[in-house]
Amino acid sequence: MRNKSKTNEFATSFSGKVLYGLGDVGVNLVWILPSSFLTMYYTDSAMLSASFVGTMMLICRLLDGISDVLMGMIIDKTKTRFGKARPWLLFMGLPLILSVALAFFVPAGMSGGAKQVYSFITYFCMSVVCYTAVNLSYHAMLPRFSLTSQDRTSVSAVRSVFSLMATIVVSTITPFIIENFGGYHNQAAWTTVVLLYGLIAEICILVTFFGVKEKLPVEADTSGGKQSKKEISESIKILLASKYFYISVFLFMTFYISSGTSGITIYLARDVYQNTNYFGLINLAGMLPMLLVTPFMPLLFRKAGKRNAMLIGVIISAALGLLKFLFIENFMIYIILQFLGSVAICPLCAAMYTLAGDIVDYNQWKHNIRSEGITTSVNSIGMKLGTGLGSAMLGWFLAWGKYDGALAVQPDSALTAMIIVATLIPVFVNVIAAVLLSRWDLEKYQKEVSEFVAAQVK
Repeated sequence: MRNKSKTNEFATSFSGKVLYGLGDVGVNLVWILPSSFLTMYYTDSAMLSASFVGTMMLICRLLDGISDVLMGMIIDKTKTRFGKARPWLLFMGLPLILSVALAFFVPAGMSGGAKQVYSFITYFCMSVVCYTAVNLSYHAMLPRFSLTSQDRTSVSAVRSVFSLMATIVVSTITPFIIENFGGYHNQAAWTTVVLLYGLIAEICILVTFFGVKEKLPVEADTSGGKQSKKEISESIKILLASKYFYISVFLFMTFYISSGTSGITIYLARDVYQNTNYFGLINLAGMLPMLLVTPFMPLLFRKAGKRNAMLIGVIISAALGLLKFLFIENFMIYIILQFLGSVAICPLCAAMYTLAGDIVDYNQWKHNIRSEGITTSVNSIGMKLGTGLGSAMLGWFLAWGKYDGALAVQPDSALTAMIIVATLIPVFVNVIAAVLLSRWDLEKYQKEVSEFVAAQVK
């Protein structure tokens, strides 16, 4: 009983969950826009080739893997009165927003080659440097203020709700704003959207910075730089020897391939279904069920187990994705399947970001080493590589299908490419995710690990 009350003592308050969730609103407002619309901006407004865009995004994501590890090391070495991860929200929030604005502002007077150079530099600064710093720090905060696996699941569920709300808003109103400010070929329309979302995002990020405190103390470094390097080396060695690390990395990678290809939705609505208003409906069908169901995920995890719920969900999602491909011509059936698939994938979306924290706790329990920054960063590699590969596949498939941003009506080959990206690629990644989840068994140590970590906080 004493151990149980000790664990419950560190449960996060509802207001704390809300304040943390608002940070994800900020991060998502400035990232959903590039994820959903930057490829179209590049192909239809900046007039860059789809193949170049896909390759550029993949290269930057590969470089992202390096920046993730470097940022993880920086977080682990950070010692301030604000904590280890938290201060980077303050330092890098505004640079992130400015970098997004620059990515969506390719000067029209540039030559084709100059546009490519400009796009690469600004996309690199946005994704490899600024987004890495903010997003990694945000998620590295989770195991520093939410100290048990069960509490992190609850915090992550609230975070997911806020993230989904941001996604729904962006997906719904962005096409409306763009069309009413000049259309997809008009630079002023894109600039208006970026500045609007950027202002709201910075406010949300600052709310999380000022409202969420790290509970774990920052230990004074009394051992000097050599010991710090040794601890980092040991942390990496332990991670590389853990099957949970590889499962988590590749799970993130497979899941975020679908995220990287999410930019296909606007093409699907406009070119396959010939109605840009369908973009908001497709995204609403994908996000609204998550918004409604996610709050119940902690209860589901307690009843069925986190791994089991995620595993069953991705299997169902894969089957529904195959049905999407077979019935793609019927928009109503597509929307229904989109809705059901969203419900099925909800356990994975709610729990995935808790896996790094579970690994952090497990390694502290088993090896007496706690390293949120490195662990979160190397797991984030999977996310970045998956997004990059998905974005590249989006560009490459459009190029394979002979997509031309200057055409009002696309050829059938381009429509086929869009359908494959929107339906069959998610089927493939869900099958891989199911195989990975079948190997995750960390929950069997949950009780001992939670009691051990709680006992470390005085």
